Amino acid sequence: MALGCAAVTQAHAESFFQIEVGVGASIYTKQGDGIYYNEGFDHHTQVVVPAFRAGFMLTPIDADPHSWRPGLRLHAVYLNFGKISWSSQSPQDAADFTDRGMRGGYDSATKGCIDNDCGQMSDFRSYGRIQALALTIEPYWDVGSGWSVGFEAGPALYRTTWMTHATVETPGWKLGPPGTLHVLSTSPKLRVGAVAGLSVSKGHFSVRYNHIFAPAAGGSADNEQVPGVKGAHMVTLNYTF
Repeated sequence: MALGCAAVTQAHAESFFQIEVGVGASIYTKQGDGIYYNEGFDHHTQVVVPAFRAGFMLTPIDADPHSWRPGLRLHAVYLNFGKISWSSQSPQDAADFTDRGMRGGYDSATKGCIDNDCGQMSDFRSYGRIQALALTIEPYWDVGSGWSVGFEAGPALYRTTWMTHATVETPGWKLGPPGTLHVLSTSPKLRVGAVAGLSVSKGHFSVRYNHIFAPAAGGSADNEQVPGVKGAHMVTLNYTF
């Protein structure tokens, strides 16, 4: 009997603290038309990329099978939402013309240029990613036969990195002669956001959906621009051990 109790105690201790790793894919949420791409012109804006998460999971409260009383899991996890790459042929912004009392530039409502004056065209090549460290709580329910479902949410410390190389292609009065390269990037500082998601698990395996809310304001300098994305969805197949 003592030997059996010891085995049960050991099994519970091993399940209390676990390492979790998962691989899958992310779908990024774009800022929108006119932010590093223009829908009315040739563009490629990748949003689906490979992604992964890894971290630690604690289970201080086990869920009883078929009970409405949830168990509780705690997660400390690193999420890498993957690197995206964009390309776009881009006219000048309408604001460039308005500032000079002129009419022209890109109009997102018509997907064309005001008065057919696009100003200088540039070739935009952009890439970026979101990474985060999150602390989440996950109430979960044991629905029987080893299956459980849960809801996960908590704060996240995240960094959005973004870099754009914009090469001027046509002459004009704003951006310099053709061939001029403008490099735009985001501030690398860490920001506070939030992560939420759902899970379905059985044994050591789980499927997890996570969404990160990752707003990032920009400034006037070339190295503090707003990124092209404001969040991402992630789905991963995970293993705990």
